Amino acid sequence: MKNLTCLFVLALSPALLMGQKRDDILSIQRDVAQLQDQVKQLQTGQDQKMTALEGMIRQALEESGKVSAAAGALQRTLTDRLTDQQAKVAAPVAVLGTKMDQSADDLRSVRENLADLSRRLAALDNKLADISSAVRTLNSAPAAPPPSAAANASPASRAPAPPPGVTAGSLWQKAVRDYTGAKDKLALTELADFLKYFPDDVNAAEAQYYMGLIYDHGQQYDDAAQVFQAVVDRYPDSPKAADAMYMKGVAYQKAGSDKEAIAAYRAFVKQYPKHADAPKAQARLRTLAGGAKPSKKRK
Repeated sequence: MKNLTCLFVLALSPALLMGQKRDDILSIQRDVAQLQDQVKQLQTGQDQKMTALEGMIRQALEESGKVSAAAGALQRTLTDRLTDQQAKVAAPVAVLGTKMDQSADDLRSVRENLADLSRRLAALDNKLADISSAVRTLNSAPAAPPPSAAANASPASRAPAPPPGVTAGSLWQKAVRDYTGAKDKLALTELADFLKYFPDDVNAAEAQYYMGLIYDHGQQYDDAAQVFQAVVDRYPDSPKAADAMYMKGVAYQKAGSDKEAIAAYRAFVKQYPKHADAPKAQARLRTLAGGAKPSKKRK
């Protein structure tokens, strides 16, 4: 009986094995079908993403084209403006040389003023020492008789008496301090008072010259030329006479009075051929002869 049972089981085993394999194959087929469906879905998603990416690329290319067109237009505009500016700048190049010369003249005047101030301070110390010595001498000597009216008849005696407490030294120091401090209006008044009360002082020529520089700084060129001429007329032996004659030509040139400027420069070069400003005067004469006009308006 046991043997029959074993034989029956052995006979049924191939059939059972075949059924199990069929189920496995069906399961695998379902898995494969499911996998194929997932692959299709993934492919569809990739196609959609590629389509969107292509659209973004096309949009980026269009924006790039617009930016390139705008950059080209901007470059053309900048080129046109640069060309216009170059044309505008090229015109006053000749005038620029004159302005540079004028700036050099102003700088030279400042250096001269500082040097003169140092010399005047040293001279003032010497004067104070002389005055102190004279006072000691007067105190030790007998009183001398007063001089006659004829002896006192000097140009200074015709000047009005200064206000109480005002001396040539104090007024000059105030004028120089305000001039170097760029307080031109106040300095101009003080210099005019100095020349009014002390026309024969050792600093009178320089005071007149400073007044001309103040008018020049204020672009009152005709007034400056007249004041510089006054230095030449009133103080022809002063070292400032030569500087004033040169600056007279500069003032007339700035005012646009070319004829007067040429005459002033020629007179300066003729009278002071070895002066430090003689080469500048000759260069300005050449500029005026070439027809170049200064850019300053006449005041």
